[in-house]
Amino acid sequence: MLTFPLHNAALDLKGKPPEALPHGLLPIPPEVRELIEMERSRHRPEAFAQAEERLVNEWTVHWYFENLCQEVAYRQTPDGPEVLAVGFDEVLALQRNLPPEEWRALKGYSA
Repeated sequence: MLTFPLHNAALDLKGKPPEALPHGLLPIPPEVRELIEMERSRHRPEAFAQAEERLVNEWTVHWYFENLCQEVAYRQTPDGPEVLAVGFDEVLALQRNLPPEEWRALKGYSA
């Protein structure tokens, strides 16, 4: 059980334009860290270790952008997601300016 109620950043960001939404390396919220630890306890250590970085990145992006109806392009890192573009226009511009192999290495989020 979580030690505090869930209140994600997206609730405070609703209605802001894409350029005003978080960009760059996103801090991993304590709530996401706690959810990761809860999930860790449900799996074999070696299996969870393979998925941990992906889960931290995905859940952090979800924390910031859930229900904002914005496309997000981000790079998965061991320190959390690095948001490179938010919104259709920024994502399209990024796609046009990156070599195809770099674009394919990025992750996308839309909700």
